[in-house]
Amino acid sequence: MSFDKTILGNKKISDMLQKSYAMGKLSHAYLFEGPDHIGKRTFALEFSKLVLEENFDNIEKNPDLITLCSDEDKKQIIIEQIRELEKGLSLYPYSSKYKIAIIEKADMMTKAAANAILKTLEEPSKTTILILLTSNSSNLLDTIKSRCQIMKFLPVERKILEDFLSLTINDKSHRDEIIEISGYKPGKIIELVNNGDKIKEVLNTIDNFAEILHKNNSEKLDYVEIISKKEPKEIISQLNYYSFYFRKELLGEFENVDGIDKNKVLKIKSNLDLLNGIKENILTKNINIKLALENLFLQI
Repeated sequence: MSFDKTILGNKKISDMLQKSYAMGKLSHAYLFEGPDHIGKRTFALEFSKLVLEENFDNIEKNPDLITLCSDEDKKQIIIEQIRELEKGLSLYPYSSKYKIAIIEKADMMTKAAANAILKTLEEPSKTTILILLTSNSSNLLDTIKSRCQIMKFLPVERKILEDFLSLTINDKSHRDEIIEISGYKPGKIIELVNNGDKIKEVLNTIDNFAEILHKNNSEKLDYVEIISKKEPKEIISQLNYYSFYFRKELLGEFENVDGIDKNKVLKIKSNLDLLNGIKENILTKNINIKLALENLFLQI
């Protein structure tokens, strides 16, 4: 068996995992680190399919695989979830040599949850494999990271994405548009391809944002009033699209035949830092989102 052909990019990681499997030298714990939508979860599931020797597409129905993600309400992985996970791992594998646990957004573990999983990492079972997924490893305990084999996921090469999109989209300009909006992230590309209306929605959001930047503070705050009522996930998505707008602006500056406006470049970079900061706070802290957005729009 081998990794599914639908996996895009990060071939060194897939080759390394397949080689370790073939040689019977699997680690008891892996840390998949990289941006959201880069393919970490897909890799984890395909790797699980390989190790558990599962021939069916829906690996998540395999009784020897456990997946865990953060509590929707609390935005955290709490100790009760880890204890439940450990109960499942304590059972002998049902149909394979191993039981595998995938912990999504592992950096969202509370201190108690992190300490609990640390004990499992310190005393690994020969039949257990843990796969931790994170886009922010700095929030993980160093003692956890030191006990995992770390796999760093990188943005996928443009050529790979172009080849993938060319299978279904003939228009090159449309392919380029999707790649740019996605930020070179396979998960986002697949989402956009499967939902044509989503592309229009994204472009409209970016156009509206570009207009708002030239409005007065009162109009900016009216705009914040509208978007702050959205769900946090939707707000994060919009902030990502704003980042795309500024990245495009930054690229335009470097391609400017009249030379680079250093002050404008510094301002764009500052805006990107502000966007990244608020996204991080929304994901990891219990903040007043409306107030944070107001501060953001008054500064950019």
